[in-house]
Amino acid sequence: MRRFCFLLLLVAAQFPARAFAQAESDVERAKQSFRAGATAYAAGDYLAAIQALDAAYQLTPLPAIAFSLGQAERRQYFVDHSPAHLLRAISLFRHYIDMAPAGSRHADALEALSQLEPLAALQAPPKSATLPPRVEAARPTRVLITSEAPGARLALDGGAAVPSPLIREVEPGKHRVLIRAPGYFSSTREVTAVQGELILNQVTLRERPSVLSISTAEDAEIYVDGAFLSHGGEAVIAELPSGKHQIAVAQKGYRVSVEEVRLELGKAQSIRIGLEPTAQRIAAEAQFIAGGAALGASLVFSALTIRAEGRAEDFLGVRARGNVLSSDLVRYNSALIDRDRYRLATTVCLASAAGFFITGLFLHELDQPNPQLLYRTTVRSGIDSSPKAPEPAKPHVRVAPIAFAGGFGAMLGGAW
Repeated sequence: MRRFCFLLLLVAAQFPARAFAQAESDVERAKQSFRAGATAYAAGDYLAAIQALDAAYQLTPLPAIAFSLGQAERRQYFVDHSPAHLLRAISLFRHYIDMAPAGSRHADALEALSQLEPLAALQAPPKSATLPPRVEAARPTRVLITSEAPGARLALDGGAAVPSPLIREVEPGKHRVLIRAPGYFSSTREVTAVQGELILNQVTLRERPSVLSISTAEDAEIYVDGAFLSHGGEAVIAELPSGKHQIAVAQKGYRVSVEEVRLELGKAQSIRIGLEPTAQRIAAEAQFIAGGAALGASLVFSALTIRAEGRAEDFLGVRARGNVLSSDLVRYNSALIDRDRYRLATTVCLASAAGFFITGLFLHELDQPNPQLLYRTTVRSGIDSSPKAPEPAKPHVRVAPIAFAGGFGAMLGGAW
């Protein structure tokens, strides 16, 4: 299909001057008829292809369109063995050779003539016979409706649904078509059939979003393709277009966790994303534990200080009531030394606890997720974080390769 679109651009670029001299509406009608003929040919409806290509040929009689039309006429002859299709295919191929002797499909045209002319000779009437006058048959009125959605089925005017493309002979006027496809919202369109023409209608269906359920920590933040989605929790629901997406979860004190998921069209999927603490968070928690241990030690040393102070006061009370022994004086001096040591140890432990708590608090509060990490991760995965509309699904109707010689080229390419 991409090759088909590219060749369409070549067609538009190679229009001769007389085509540009035509009204813009005629040129657009010729392009539309060409696309309709290509789609009908790919679907195997050669009569519809002939009708559309003939309309394009009448608007812009390029040699290349003659070749394309000859291909369709040749195909239809092998379907119904009508001499009219055989003779017209031969005439069109000859016209192409005469008008485009250096055309890219010159060899194909010669090969087609070598196949068709012997068949025409076998069907030639006796020389005495008189050919009846040619009667121009009325062109049927047709609609051609396609949808790019895979698995699309179309129902015209309440009839049975058929796979895309839908080609029908109808009465001129308005008709309604219902288009359904798995994973897409159904659509009802109104199309207008024009007397004696084949009208191409391309219908684009809107995708049903895929549903992704994300479970993670309550305080976390969830990012989808680099954009903030929601705070964390159990079963956070995100409706996303199908395809590959990057899910990132960030929380203060934890490493950014990134997962890539591929969502199927219109289907539900669930994931659970766990988080691992950062080295800085582990260090902060170690500082808090050390601060708590230092604070506990300061309480123990404080109790020992009070106990030593009590022993010293007991000695002073005894001395105030009378004489004391030298051994009591030794115990008093020892109590004073112990009190001073315990008091110093208490001060050191309190200062250490304060240092541990302050350091841990700084490590804890400054441990924020790095937004640039989210962005760099998104770029590495090849996902564009800017908002954009969902990409349309790839067309499921495969049009035959088309190559154009000269102006339009050889539409229904390849040697058939």
